[in-house]
Amino acid sequence: MKKKTLIALITTTIMLVAALTSILVTGRKTNVNTDKNIQGLNEELSEIMYLGSLAPSSHNIQCWLIELYPEEGKLTVSADPERKLSVVDPQAREQFLSLGCYIRTLEEAFLAYGYNVTYSYDESTDTMNLSYKKISDKIDPNTITRIKKRHTDKRAFDISDSSKNEYVSKLCKNIGCEYYSFDTKEFAIIKKATADAYIKQAYDEETAAELSNWLRLSNKETKDKKDGLSAEQLGITGIKKVFYYLFTNHENAKGKTFADQGIANTESQLNGCMGFIIVSSGDSKKELVECGIKATDIWLDLTENNISVHPMSYAIEEAEYKTQLPSENQQMLLRVGCVKKYGENNAVRRDLSDYIKVH
Repeated sequence: MKKKTLIALITTTIMLVAALTSILVTGRKTNVNTDKNIQGLNEELSEIMYLGSLAPSSHNIQCWLIELYPEEGKLTVSADPERKLSVVDPQAREQFLSLGCYIRTLEEAFLAYGYNVTYSYDESTDTMNLSYKKISDKIDPNTITRIKKRHTDKRAFDISDSSKNEYVSKLCKNIGCEYYSFDTKEFAIIKKATADAYIKQAYDEETAAELSNWLRLSNKETKDKKDGLSAEQLGITGIKKVFYYLFTNHENAKGKTFADQGIANTESQLNGCMGFIIVSSGDSKKELVECGIKATDIWLDLTENNISVHPMSYAIEEAEYKTQLPSENQQMLLRVGCVKKYGENNAVRRDLSDYIKVH
């Protein structure tokens, strides 16, 4: 073999190996290294605050600001005005629902580490106040596990396990929210309203642009931003993730092809649905926080029982479709069902020092 031919062959082989390696790395799960260290907090409190951050929030915007007073055993939580969805959430409804999810997850984290917790809401400032006191050195690993395990699952679900369906129905009845299983007429109404509302949003330029801003379209962008929606959080993994990152950018994510694919994915999700949970409340910010707390209680319970959850509030966000939904004062719509492997939280979360100020 001639020298030039050999060199060309070696070069081609190296390039192929490098390309294959890059593809394999891209397709792997992205591990975000959240910095839990923050001056003024011990290791245990830092871990508790990190667990609290694993709460759900719309588009994973992580819309909380915390003032922490460790010597007094108290903290306050308020909404970050720079982290809201101005297009789909102009009244900050989902922002305050997310704050409720955060407060409840944080409470659970404190309880898991042996703290007594009291919570109150200050309507004059729209801040949430949490007081905590260590009363036991006993740690509850089960609660910690379910906080880390809880996540939004956007895959199609199995609807064949009737025992799980009955469990969700009883849980909702006990907690005080509505459940509509796949064999009810209300389910069909919710399914159609959700699909129609999603189509409207998918083709709306402002809504698409807002979503694009919160998409994380590479492993690097996910690690750098530590928020928003990575491929894994959209249910895209493995080789599909590779192609998604190769052919999607923030500009074409606002276009028709991306919208069409989103509509197809939503149709698959709605067809793979055991039932819908509607969580309702009044419209005040305090009531929205309380609604988020209730939804988190439901979600953590379902997590412990390996029942997947996917918030799908498109129809609630669009007034013309909200009126079609059953129940009243709907604030959250949760798609539920079962999967073979439940999975875990992808833990794309910001550094604690990004939003916590220690006094």
